[in-house]
Amino acid sequence: MDVTYLRAANDYAITDTIPFEAASTVITSARKLLRAVGTTAWNERGDIGGNYARQGDAVLRRARMDHTQEGSFIIPILVPLSHTQETPGECSQTADLELFQAAPEPFERRVTRTLAQSLMAVKEIIVEPESSPSVGDLHAVVARGVSREFCSALAKILTEPSVSEFETSFEWASSVPAPETIPDSVSIESDASDKIEEAAEKLKKHRIDSTSTFSGNIVELRHVGDDPFGFATISTVRRGRRSEIRVRLPYEAYQEAVIWHRARRVVIVDGEVNHGTGRRLVVDNPVGFRPIDEILLPIS
Repeated sequence: MDVTYLRAANDYAITDTIPFEAASTVITSARKLLRAVGTTAWNERGDIGGNYARQGDAVLRRARMDHTQEGSFIIPILVPLSHTQETPGECSQTADLELFQAAPEPFERRVTRTLAQSLMAVKEIIVEPESSPSVGDLHAVVARGVSREFCSALAKILTEPSVSEFETSFEWASSVPAPETIPDSVSIESDASDKIEEAAEKLKKHRIDSTSTFSGNIVELRHVGDDPFGFATISTVRRGRRSEIRVRLPYEAYQEAVIWHRARRVVIVDGEVNHGTGRRLVVDNPVGFRPIDEILLPIS
């Protein structure tokens, strides 16, 4: 099981106990956070509007809450991973072919990872800059799984009078390789609630199109001979379906992708998806291809 630890902290109001109303807010809003990322892990969108993905709701139904931990207010949320046949990464190299392969990421892991990267995106793109988030900023966070509903639920926790800081930490199931560059914990202080609520309003007002952007783990890398291009295949979800999309990369970018694959870094791709030979989904000329943990503000 992947485990997310939710911690509501306040040096004065929360010690060994917590006000009942505050506890209720944290648990109710935590459910909304998990439900929101269960949908955006399946199909990124800025405003869910009640159209939650049944695949994400299925993960929510299987999730468990462990007993609270003593001190502050810490509740562990357990997400069981579906049974997958363990497939170690494979590498084969000959004079003419270089090939790396790995197993796809279970959807339940994708949900918890989306929760982690969404919190990181909110903190680094919405909260930390002095200025209010622009529409370009919102495109960047939606591509990482943030939605209006996610922002509203997070702001609800932060506006609770007894909560001065909300922290999440993650413990990844050992049966599936952990996303090594996702942070172990993310904390956001209560005074960030106004900016997050403002972002929620903008996500409701502006339609954010993320159809040309997708993310996932690299399941195959292939390079033949002296070809100036290599190919990276990304396991992702596209239009409500599990998909593998092959991305053509200049050799220098392909070499970087090999390093990211070995480090188990999830990547985010921006580019037009087309049907190639045998109806394979391909991106021939990606506009962007980089690790999703590199939170970079879009250039305006």
